[in-house]
Amino acid sequence: MRVPVEVTYRNVAKSRKIETLIEEKVEKLNEFHDGIVSCRISIEQEQESKKTGNPHHVRITLRVPPGQELVVNQKSSEDDPGEPLPAVINEAFKTMIRQLKKLNEKQRGKSKTRLEMPEEVLE
Repeated sequence: MRVPVEVTYRNVAKSRKIETLIEEKVEKLNEFHDGIVSCRISIEQEQESKKTGNPHHVRITLRVPPGQELVVNQKSSEDDPGEPLPAVINEAFKTMIRQLKKLNEKQRGKSKTRLEMPEEVLE
């Protein structure tokens, strides 16, 4: 299934490189959940002083049946506010993949409870 993607930019120049990266990452999301209904991505660059840099902010919102919405907010790290935008996008998609895997396991009933864990883990 081809995921419909909406990408919005605020204070960031739209580039083919970023668009291609996003398209590749969205395609990869299908490997982790086959029922994605929509995907919205917001890319922003905060306008702050030169001392603190202009950190990037990436927000990904996915909708999957039955009425689930997954949201990831990823900012440039505090240590490196000038972190390149592709790195922030990669981290946001890694977080979304973790959320999709967790949701997929939960929906298929594979989520482990405390009682199902091996005893050595509980000790």
